[in-house]
Amino acid sequence: MIIDVHAHAFPHQGGTCGYEDTKTHVMMQQDFIAPLWGRLVSSTLDEKYIPCPGEDVNFKVGKYGRYYWNKYGKECWIQRYPTMMVEMEWTPEQMIAFMDTERVDKAVLQAVYMKANYCRKYLADCVKRWPNRFIGTVTIDYDIEKSEEHRQGELKKLRDSVHNDGMQGVFQGYPREQKADDERFEPFWAEMANLKIPHFFFIGFMPKQRYLESIEQIARVLKKFPDVNGIIGHLGGNIKPPSDPDYTDTPSELLNLLKLPNVYFEVGYVLAYENWAVWKENYEYPYPLHTKLIKRIYDEVGAEKLLFGSDMPNTYRTCTYKQCLDLVRLHFDFLNEEGKSLVLGGNAVKLFRV
Repeated sequence: MIIDVHAHAFPHQGGTCGYEDTKTHVMMQQDFIAPLWGRLVSSTLDEKYIPCPGEDVNFKVGKYGRYYWNKYGKECWIQRYPTMMVEMEWTPEQMIAFMDTERVDKAVLQAVYMKANYCRKYLADCVKRWPNRFIGTVTIDYDIEKSEEHRQGELKKLRDSVHNDGMQGVFQGYPREQKADDERFEPFWAEMANLKIPHFFFIGFMPKQRYLESIEQIARVLKKFPDVNGIIGHLGGNIKPPSDPDYTDTPSELLNLLKLPNVYFEVGYVLAYENWAVWKENYEYPYPLHTKLIKRIYDEVGAEKLLFGSDMPNTYRTCTYKQCLDLVRLHFDFLNEEGKSLVLGGNAVKLFRV
């Protein structure tokens, strides 16, 4: 069985997607451009053209996977999604068609690209309609700066999503800027342990010191709550060239965390190497730096801690779905056939109790 633990389905990003109105949703998308700058292909790498949060630059959702805006008299764009997406949406039917072509049995739909409450309903409907193809995740707003009543309400949403909607994981269930090991989070982690579902940690894409601190905080949480399984995606979210001041020689900073018995690591996120202007020859398939990184982790923790995740449809910014799978099937020559089987689905079968 092949299980892709990092896939998506989402409505048109030019719509409300559960937000108060279209304008609010588009502004939210603008807010996240700065953390992605230099990672994604864009019309310029000059940081002065970054559309800052709340800045009036006529930011808009375009076609063929692009955002557009105007700054300092220049029209700018960034390739947020693959060019094959004429409209900025990815339906569950499209995802299944690609899964069928590559013989992927199941995909984990990560709860993102929509407001949380809307997302829960959207993904619950996907799982209800295609229970044999999708594993759903849920995100909640367990914000320790908000009231106890609010937090208890979010825990109820989590329980309802698991018990009533069949959700089998949580994608970043708390604000990323907050400390995961704060004692006020203990009811959240206790609930996760009780529900026996894994948590996808969305780390990285932040300043170096904050990133390193977040890893230490997560490690303390998962030591204290050994029944909570954690998944690290996006290769940790801090893949940088050595010349970058935020460089950390990934996976060095992650190894102590990954050695914990309840932590898993997603492989296949080659989007980290998509920008030729940054990576030059290392941006080419089969992405030798990605293979080298995964080999380092494998040498430390073994194949039993690795999960295949494509980030479909975004993977098409770099390679095809088939090529992404072939990274494991054909290019991870350090894995034997049993190891490849574990990475491509065997580990996920146990983790999500499929």
